[in-house]
Amino acid sequence: MIKVNRTERCDHCTDVCCHKCMTDANSYVFNSLSDKELEYLMSHKREVTFNPGETIIKQNTTTTHFVCVRNGLAKVVSEGPKDKSLILKLINKHSLLTAGGVINDDVRQFTITAISKVECCFVDSERLHNLLINNCKFSYELLRYNNKWNIDMLNRLVNLTNKYMPGRIADTLLYLKNEIYQANPFTVQLSKSDLANMSAMTKESFIRGFKELEESKIVRHENRTIEILNEEDLTRISKNG
Repeated sequence: MIKVNRTERCDHCTDVCCHKCMTDANSYVFNSLSDKELEYLMSHKREVTFNPGETIIKQNTTTTHFVCVRNGLAKVVSEGPKDKSLILKLINKHSLLTAGGVINDDVRQFTITAISKVECCFVDSERLHNLLINNCKFSYELLRYNNKWNIDMLNRLVNLTNKYMPGRIADTLLYLKNEIYQANPFTVQLSKSDLANMSAMTKESFIRGFKELEESKIVRHENRTIEILNEEDLTRISKNG
């Protein structure tokens, strides 16, 4: 079930918590706002907690809020015809979510689903629009943030299109190690179906390809924990596709 705090503000948040909800690399988005503007933007935010498997944002719905993720892990999914979908990106704490619909056409382009328990704040899009009109610096920084998202997803689509299965599996494992968990070994919260989806292949193909990497002593796994034993070889497989 979704837990919603219906108070006017998140009472337990610290001062300028919305600055702190972003990593140092992304803090420029909110740093372009004055204290008064930040107060205006966040004065009616709502704290929401999602359990694993619950939908945070649904593709093709109207954009009424953007979302700041404080904690947790979620997946960005493009839903296609015939119940086909593709995981384009994983997002973790200190992320800003618009699903592509806040600025352009007010329609969300992706579905975002919780993988773990996700704590986030929903912020009124109309207030965001007003600030974008009146604060050019904020508009620029938000566009820059969204542009990075788009470039990351475009690069991922290009790699999925141009690489063979071993290269796609290698890309997925390196992405999890270097960008999501930033550890080795790491314990994944994704199912094998999710890992296969991220690699644009069937679950059976992913399991078979992963087993080949294990037999080559490049990776190993126990339950949900994966360890990359030979990152140099895995990177070579990724580059060669």
